[in-house]
Amino acid sequence: MRSSSQTVTKSKVVLYTDGSCAPTNPGPGGWAYLPVVDGEANELVKGSEAHSTNNRMELTAAIEALKTCTDGEKVELFTDSEYLRRGITEWMDAWIANGWTRRKGQPVLNKDLWLELHAQNTRLQVDWRWVKAHAGHTFNELVDQAARDAAMSASKTHAASTITEERTITTAATPPPNVNFYISAANIGESHSAWAIVREREGKVDISQRVQDRMSVNRCLLTGVIELMRSIPEKEAVSVTTDAEYLFKGVTQWLEGWRRRGWRKSNDKPIANKDLWMQIHGLLGRANIDWQLERRSDENSPASLVHAAALAARDAQELSRP
Repeated sequence: MRSSSQTVTKSKVVLYTDGSCAPTNPGPGGWAYLPVVDGEANELVKGSEAHSTNNRMELTAAIEALKTCTDGEKVELFTDSEYLRRGITEWMDAWIANGWTRRKGQPVLNKDLWLELHAQNTRLQVDWRWVKAHAGHTFNELVDQAARDAAMSASKTHAASTITEERTITTAATPPPNVNFYISAANIGESHSAWAIVREREGKVDISQRVQDRMSVNRCLLTGVIELMRSIPEKEAVSVTTDAEYLFKGVTQWLEGWRRRGWRKSNDKPIANKDLWMQIHGLLGRANIDWQLERRSDENSPASLVHAAALAARDAQELSRP
């Protein structure tokens, strides 16, 4: 099988790699690579993990692919991950010189995999090539789909047959949430909406709220979520509970499908609030977020902090008055 894309290669051995988590990130992970020798695709290889992140799967795919090459071999590796390509070609030397810390003194994430990838890169002559995702590059599309299939298969397999083991692995990989957030939004009249977030940490609770002018409730809610996600320190374990199925299902079920279809629904119609969903997708890897849905029928419990967030959003109309 030959690629229908017009990618020009210079080496005898070409590798296409990709990684994914599905249905959530972090979540069950999949990786895949495809060797292409003299323009002919060899056997596609894929694997999975019970719990990972998109970035870790991207790194794993590249490592597994490069392991198949002999010392000193010239290789071209194609990836649609800028995190992977720039990490190995631009950031690695600085990380090593700084003792595996970033400019602000924070530790480099996924250090274990970067070390392994660096070792592979050192023993080979790798030309790291970036290719745009979902742009008609046949081999890239193949590994993209294979990685997603592996992740979804891992999700179903571990849920159905190894649930006890999966819980053990997940608990080890993802610490209990340090902070719990509860978010809701409401229409407060005169084309205004408001969001409210309740933050609970070590038994202490505080509330933030904001009125958004000329904004639908859904768009207002997503705006609040983006502000919340940006405030969470990188890789901190948190839970986010909402009473909005639109947000919960969007993040946990629909988002990856929208992205694969070019931000369109299954009926090929454009999704609403595309700009905000794209921002949310880009922020998902920053923290370990456990997304929860509390249905409105349950929110009247006196202990429900989602209900408190809903009330705070409705009461935010006081903020809009002169």
